[in-house]
Amino acid sequence: MEFRSPDPTALVRAANVKATLDAFKSIPTLGKSFVHKHFKPDELREDNYVPVQRWLDALAEIRDEVGEPTLREVGRHIVENADFPPQLRTVKDVLLALDAIYHLNHRGEVGHYLARVEQDGAIVVRCETPYPRSFERGLVEGISHNPRLLKPGERFQVRYTDGPPGGRLTCTLHVKAL
Repeated sequence: MEFRSPDPTALVRAANVKATLDAFKSIPTLGKSFVHKHFKPDELREDNYVPVQRWLDALAEIRDEVGEPTLREVGRHIVENADFPPQLRTVKDVLLALDAIYHLNHRGEVGHYLARVEQDGAIVVRCETPYPRSFERGLVEGISHNPRLLKPGERFQVRYTDGPPGGRLTCTLHVKAL
């Protein structure tokens, strides 16, 4: 499922795709070359939706040309661009509402995030989306380290577990307060 949208007509907010450019702050022309190969600049208006598969194709190309760490950076920047309800003010709130937020930013069948709180207070997020594993890792790290969502002195550890190749589950992330 990784890099393949289960719904060929699925759409994503163009503002989320722009997070790809944020990951290339030190070399913006390189980021633009990847994004503009798959999208016309006028398609990336804030109010527009674009095909998920074209973004996945751009992310696959970034992985092949630049590497997994850059995909992780793209994921980290999503929280700055994603549309989510203002009442979600903490890391825990956002992680537990991640599936709803995901579907606010997408149209069509694009998989799910399944989040739960464990007995020790850790939040476990199962990623069952077509997005790459390193992107998912960066997304949860970005949420867990976002200053807008952290209380003073609050810190989180994110532990990553790879999912089996070719399945719906790409990875699982365990987020625990330190």
